[in-house]
Amino acid sequence: MCTKLIPIEDVFPEIMVGAPNPMVFADEHVINLAYYDIEYNVALVTFDHCFEFRMGMPGEDMISKSPYSGLGILNFEPHVVENSPWIDELEKRYKVVSEFSRGERNYVHYLFAFHDRTFECIASGYKVKKYSAITVEQVLINLVSSNA
Repeated sequence: MCTKLIPIEDVFPEIMVGAPNPMVFADEHVINLAYYDIEYNVALVTFDHCFEFRMGMPGEDMISKSPYSGLGILNFEPHVVENSPWIDELEKRYKVVSEFSRGERNYVHYLFAFHDRTFECIASGYKVKKYSAITVEQVLINLVSSNA
C-alpha cells in the first residue's frame, strides 16, 4: 500500500505561522500537545491511547527534507499519514497495533508541521480545547496540577 499524507481541515485550531511554541506533556497513555493558534489562543490537543510520539526535525526551512515531502506535507498544518510506515514498523516489531486494536480503537498516525519542529504521534483519538488569555506553558502547568 502506498503512504499518503492527508491535511486535516477544520478540526484543529489553525497553527500560528510565526511562533506557535508547541509543547508536549505526556504520561504513559496520553499525549497533550499545546500550541498558539492564529488568534493567539492556546490550542490543547489531547491524544488518547498513544503508542509513541516524537517531536523534532524538520522545521519550516527544512520541510523539503521530510520523508513526507514528496507526499505534499504543508507547513503549519496537521495531517494524517495513511498507510503509515511507522505503524507498520510497530506492528512488525511488537505486534502492538493489532493486539491493542481489538475492540473499538483505530490507531492513526498524526503529523503537525510547526515553524521549527514537526510533531508526530500514533493514537486512537483526540480531544481539542481552546484557551484564551493564557500561555502555552501555563495551560500545561495547569494540566499537570489538575492531574496530581
